Order: sequence, then structure tokens, then C-alpha cells
Amino acid sequence: MTAASPRSLGEMLDDAAERHPERAAIVFHEARVTYRQLREQVDAFSRGLLALGLGPGDHVVVWMPNRVEWAVANLAVAKIGAVTVTCNSRYKAFEVEYLLRQSDARALVMVDRFAAASLDYLPILREVCPDVMWQADRRLFSAKFPELRHVIVLGDEHDPGCVAWADVVRRGERVPPGELAAIRVKVDDPAAMLYTSGTTGAPKGCLLSHGNFWYKCRVFSEVHGWTDEDRCLVPVPYFHIFGAMGGVAVNCLNGSTQVLMDVFTPEEAMRLIQAERVTLFSGVPTMFITVLNHPNFKQYDHASLRTGTIGAAPVPVEMMTRILDARDGLGMDATVVYGLTEATGGTHFTRLGDPLGKRVATVGRTTPELEDRIVDPVTGRVLGPGEEGEVCVKGPTLMLGYYKDPEATAAKIRDGWLHTGDMGIKDAEGYLRITGRVTDMIIVGGFNTYPAEIENFYLRHAKILDVSIVGVPDPVMGEVVMAFVIPKAGETLTAADVVAFAQGKIANFKVPKRVEIV
Repeated sequence: MTAASPRSLGEMLDDAAERHPERAAIVFHEARVTYRQLREQVDAFSRGLLALGLGPGDHVVVWMPNRVEWAVANLAVAKIGAVTVTCNSRYKAFEVEYLLRQSDARALVMVDRFAAASLDYLPILREVCPDVMWQADRRLFSAKFPELRHVIVLGDEHDPGCVAWADVVRRGERVPPGELAAIRVKVDDPAAMLYTSGTTGAPKGCLLSHGNFWYKCRVFSEVHGWTDEDRCLVPVPYFHIFGAMGGVAVNCLNGSTQVLMDVFTPEEAMRLIQAERVTLFSGVPTMFITVLNHPNFKQYDHASLRTGTIGAAPVPVEMMTRILDARDGLGMDATVVYGLTEATGGTHFTRLGDPLGKRVATVGRTTPELEDRIVDPVTGRVLGPGEEGEVCVKGPTLMLGYYKDPEATAAKIRDGWLHTGDMGIKDAEGYLRITGRVTDMIIVGGFNTYPAEIENFYLRHAKILDVSIVGVPDPVMGEVVMAFVIPKAGETLTAADVVAFAQGKIANFKVPKRVEIV
């Protein structure tokens, strides 16, 4: 890993191409694209975007599954100082319409179809943009999307007025290379806008800078001992921060190789790990579970695997045990990550060599560029080890803000601290355990009560299959606890049984006052 001072995404690519021009940057299906070729493709598409009149500050939506051209478009947009707006490859008309409008997109870069998912994008586009009028210079006008000027389509089919990907590249041949080189992208400039699903309201566009990506790539690399010799399986989507940072950006920073998947299947992942001698495998727990439980697991060689990270959901102890086990599992020194888009991904990681207990009971500790603290979500008081409160983080990977939503930004980042909305407890070593969501908190007569804690307590009951805890209004206490309980097959439970199980074992204000057997 090189570059001690922050770099833009375009500079990260250029640095890798200078250091390792003939190394594979991306392996995808039959394609093996070297860093020299990737830079050439990116620069050609960058000049094409300039030829269309796009430039610094413009928002460009990229709507396609994982493929080489996604990375090309992303890096080309970054090089001209514009902003990549990522779009979920599974989105349909309702979601695409919202994203195009809310982002003030100047251009849409899309593929004609996502064959592996049997999705045709052009009919969706026609549904989204029925009022489009095409001008003589192939710029479009839509009353619904007044900022949108170009739709660039990759593939065999495109509607009249859309610009073919190859045509964009041809137009760029008339743009002198010096025009692209003259664009000065600063590390504090926005590089990408990713939409957070959120827990309330419409998705918010989270603006991340070039510097955000650089800092996060640095610490992600340090946590995993990443080198330019590593070969990284990327089964997660580029449109997610896990793929945008942990796929495109971090491999450019290190000059390492990414082995890309457009659709995850466990057997294809195992085949690629063996064939490409993959050293890093990162993904969500479901991916690891399906690989480890696959009937053909023993038929593949996983010995090349060194490390990787698991995120987005808790990691069961049985699964982590097999991930670490070189004889009966993957033999990976895997880390666990906790993070959020607003912080450019991971804020807490377990570390290489950590004991099993830390990897399954916590999400690790902060990375060097960040500070963290636990605060009382009501009073804001900073809490100590062992005390439960809201997780807050501070540092150079925090987002620039939510696009066109200063109120939400101000509520999320206060005095430089990002309030995650997640509840947690830190131990004496700084390792964090996530316990629930602030928005789930129930206040019973002034006592903060967290559903996850009560749910975990009830899951120890021999007759309970599942339980959901909510708060309901109470004229005296403000709120009281209510439990929805699903008994195991063949078992019978009464509301009185549920209440009696908790009495004397947890604080009385946590004991359900209302119970419904589902």
C-alpha cells in the first residue's frame, strides 16, 4: 500500500496503473482487465462524458449489476469531478423514479438488461420516463426530471435518443487528453452518493468525498494486512458501500486484483476461490453459511484464503468456528465489521488473531482514524465501559451530508459526532457489542428499555420459538412492554406463563404487561 496523503479515486487508479500496469485489476467471467487497460478504458469514457457536456459537480446515476463497465463508469465519473449516484441493480420503476428525481441526475448510465436476474431495464426506463422528448443533439428533456440530459446504454438494445456506450467513447476521441488532465479533483469533493434505506421516511442520498474513500480504504487495508499481491473475491454489489469501497476503491489503492461476481452462488464462489487463488473473501454471513453448508464444499480447495471480513448481520459461533478451522472449514483469519454508509462503511473491526469470543460476541473496536463513544440517547451523557447507550463516531470518514436534507444531516451529525442510531456496550478493551436500535427504545416510567435485551432473554424459554417486544402507550408509565410470542410446534403457552417466566429474573419494568400469543 502506498500514498501517505489522501488521494482522489482517479489518482488511486493512476497510481496502481503506474506501479502494476500488467497486473489484473478485475477478473470477471472471461475478461481479465489489467490496470493499464482499466485506466485506458476509464480515460476514454471520461473524455466521452466531457464530450456530452458533463463535468465537475454533475450527478451521474449508474444502474447496472457488477461488471467491468460499472467500475469504468464509476472511476470515469470521479475523474471528471462528477458524482456517481449508485442505483440498486434490482430496482424497479418506483425506486428508479425516486432516485433520478431526488438526486437531480444529469445523466443515467445503464445496461439494457441484467440477464442473470432476468431483468430488462429498458421497459422500466420507459415506464419511468414516458414524457421524454429527444432533442437533435441527443440530449433529452423530461418535465418529470428537468435536470436529466443523457441516458447512456450499454448493450445490444437502446431506445432512440439514448446514447450507446461505444458512441460515448467515440465522441471522447475528439476531446484532447489535456482537457481531462486539466480537471483538478480535490479530496474534499464529493465522489459518490449512496442511498441509505433508513428506518423512517424516504431513502436519503449520502454524499461521500474522495477523502472519505481514501481514509476508509487505508484502514480497511491495515486491518487485513492487505498487499498488492492479494486477490479479493467481490461477491457484494458495487452499489453498496461494501462493494464501492471494499471492491473498486480498496483494490485500486493497493494495486491488487478483484475477482468479481455479478450474482452470488456458493458453488461459483468456491470455484473462483480455487481457480483464481483468492486470498481475501468478504461478504455477509449468509454467503459464508451457504458456502460452508454446500454439499460440494469438500471438493474445492480453499487453502489460498487468508482473511476477509463479515458484516451486516451477527455471526453465529458455529459459523465463525468453521471459518477459522483450516481442516474442516475455510481456514481464514476472518474479521467482523460494524459500520454504516454515513461513515463510508466499517467503523469497528475485530482484529486478526482475536479470540473466538471477541469475534462472535462483539463487532470489534474502532479503527485508528476514528473516535467512538457511547452516550445516553436521552440526555447525551457520555457513558463508560459496560453501560448501554447510543454508538457515536467521529473522524475523517464521516459523510459530507445528506443531499438536499440539511435538517436530517444536522440531526445525524452533532458537534462533529455521527449518531449511528444503534445501541451498544463497550467493554474495558474498547470492543463494541451492538444491542439494538435507539428508535426501538421503550421508556417505561423514565427507564430506558431495549427490546433486543428482552427478546434474547425470552429465547431461552424452552417453549418459545420467537418473540417480538414493542412498547405500547400507558396512561401512568408512558409506555409499557408488550410481547408477541410464537410457541414452538406442539407447545402450549399462556400469557400468564410468559409473564411468570420473567418475574424475578429481569427488572420489573422490563416484564411484559401485555402478551399476545401468535
